[in-house]
Amino acid sequence: MSAFPGELPAACLEKVRDACAGRVVAGALVLGSGLGRLLEVWPLLESLAGATLPGYPTSTVPGHASRVAVVRWGERAGLVFQGRVHFYEGYGRGDVTFAVRLAAALGADWVLLTNAAGAIDARLTPGTVMVVEDHLRLNLGGRIARGAAPGPTLRGAPYHPQRTEQLFRILAREGLRVVRGVLAGCLGPSYETAAEVEMARRLGTQAACMSTVIEAEEASRQGMEVAAVSLVTNLATGLAGGRLDHAEVVAMAAEVGPRLAQGLAAVVGEWTAN
Repeated sequence: MSAFPGELPAACLEKVRDACAGRVVAGALVLGSGLGRLLEVWPLLESLAGATLPGYPTSTVPGHASRVAVVRWGERAGLVFQGRVHFYEGYGRGDVTFAVRLAAALGADWVLLTNAAGAIDARLTPGTVMVVEDHLRLNLGGRIARGAAPGPTLRGAPYHPQRTEQLFRILAREGLRVVRGVLAGCLGPSYETAAEVEMARRLGTQAACMSTVIEAEEASRQGMEVAAVSLVTNLATGLAGGRLDHAEVVAMAAEVGPRLAQGLAAVVGEWTAN
């Protein structure tokens, strides 16, 4: 596992920089479950398996491929991270934030984070897309603190207001059922209990996931403009009958993912054109 907040491995930076073939990096995109189709949208410069990148953490979770795709966005390059690692896999903060720190080190101006999420607000039926305006950090545990160090204090939410509004507008224009909301970042790997879901609802959140919030905070500290979107794949515990299962979440993400991928491609197209 990589150190944090120490330097990223120089060999990793060099390999990804070489894959950019001299192009300036415009931004980065972290793909959650079911959004791999986005990689078909843009010309691929190179696809790098995480295992071939020194220090890069590899996921143990189905649906997270641990790949870095370098794609062409006009005259510039884009970094598309397929899959991510989580605290519940045993990784520390340095590994969970590796991708966004790599993007920042390579000069990315912005990062768009995506995830599959469970609805805490029952009105967010599966297939709803939630643009994240703020978050509640509930994924508190020993591994979060391990390797952490004091850094610039965030003032307000890490999500960039203009990017967030543009994200909402473009996804709505593309015909997606889109809302704004607050994301609860939970530790996992177990789904939240009904009591925890009710607590999060009373605290003002609309959806929950096991990623994104620490990435968003670190990306903002690194100077990138941050936006995030959650694809609601299921109702959280206590809001629907039956037991939750990760395979069902992946299946729903795969079903709705292509439509969201089309919308996100439009977002990236507008951001890179400007």
